[in-house]
Amino acid sequence: MDSAEIKETESGEGTRYTVAEPPKGWRRFLAIGPGLVWTASAVGVGCLVFATRAGAIFGLTLLWAPILTIFLKYFMNELMGRYTIATGENVVSAFGRVEVRLGPLRLPRGWIIWIFCIFFIVSVVAMSGISLAVGSSLHGLFPQVSYVIWAVVALASIALVLLGGSYRALEWTSRFFVVVIVFFILYAVFKRPPPVAEVASGLIPTAPAESLRELVPLLGWAGAGAIGTIWFSLWTEGSGRGAAGSGSTPGPRDTERIKGWIRVGQIDLAINTALTALLTAGFLVAGYIILLPQGLVPKGEEMGSVLSRIAGGFFGRQGEVIFLLGIFGALYSTLIANIDGFCRVGTSSLGFYRGETRVRTTPYRVFLIIYISLAALFATMIPAPVILLQLTAIIDTVFLPIVACLGVYICTKFLQKEFRPSRFIVVMAYISAAFYVFFIVLLVTAVLIGVEFSL
Repeated sequence: MDSAEIKETESGEGTRYTVAEPPKGWRRFLAIGPGLVWTASAVGVGCLVFATRAGAIFGLTLLWAPILTIFLKYFMNELMGRYTIATGENVVSAFGRVEVRLGPLRLPRGWIIWIFCIFFIVSVVAMSGISLAVGSSLHGLFPQVSYVIWAVVALASIALVLLGGSYRALEWTSRFFVVVIVFFILYAVFKRPPPVAEVASGLIPTAPAESLRELVPLLGWAGAGAIGTIWFSLWTEGSGRGAAGSGSTPGPRDTERIKGWIRVGQIDLAINTALTALLTAGFLVAGYIILLPQGLVPKGEEMGSVLSRIAGGFFGRQGEVIFLLGIFGALYSTLIANIDGFCRVGTSSLGFYRGETRVRTTPYRVFLIIYISLAALFATMIPAPVILLQLTAIIDTVFLPIVACLGVYICTKFLQKEFRPSRFIVVMAYISAAFYVFFIVLLVTAVLIGVEFSL
């Protein structure tokens, strides 16, 4: 069984919810759900754009970066999933209740909802850029149709998948495309394996000053960004694990079941965190293998098709087709997961002001129709909006330590004692926050010394 079934029963005390038994033993390793959707959202732009560029420009020097940042994001995601499994409430609502007071500075309830609104607005144009990249890869396979038309077709197909409001449709779509991406990376790496010594050297953290323009967005979006951790909570809610989606905190008899579902969530997340790290490293290695020897750094929406044509020179037409399919899978999986995630955030933000603690189907569909319509419009009107991807990635990086600290706060203050995270997870979440603060300082330094951030 992939998720809990919330069973509503009537008693003398009114309505209560009984959480279904979680899978046990080896079956827990088969309960792959929200973690896989998170992987699908993470291995598109963060891998193909930023990791591939890093490999093409700096070789394996920055190989450590995506592996380290994805490892640290495990602890942030764990807190988000834990909270939703234990309470049935997504973290958008929980964050909205948090007030911040630092001396004279006071941020009232709901302050973070405005930040989510900024993400939502900027992301529409950014997602139109990804749709154009998807269209570019399809144009490489079927050149009779322009890449702009393919972009609109891709957005329309996503609308058909998501309009039902079913998390399951998103999950199964993500499974298919992750398999495509895995095949693509294995093909690229095993065809031309990198030198072991250089791989080992790349695992030692180094950050040359000239690498900051690639390193900062790579750290922000490898394994998805801050907003991706919010999505993980929303996808956990959609999966129905534990109390997720019940709209009610479980009773005392459900305590052990909730703990069991938290463990299932940890296993799901751990497996997919490792998979995401390997795939992201694979994209960086592919950039090193294919692009660096020729001194080429593809840019913009045509990055995928350029990479595929170059791959054709290495592996023949068969290799070119495999690369086009892999790139399409990576970008399409990101597009569908991100659009779903942003629409769930928008719906939850609206629900916060309406006193709702979970995503409702009707407003979700309204957000989805508006979002995809605007993305399709921008895709036909703006020829090169991909620079907004880096802007979004930088905003995401700045927001990461805030999300980490908020995650610790809600899990230690709002959760029952039985469901609170261990001291190790809390410490690692704070280490993650400190790590991203350090690189935010590097970002500011890079801007001050005149480093250009552009694709």
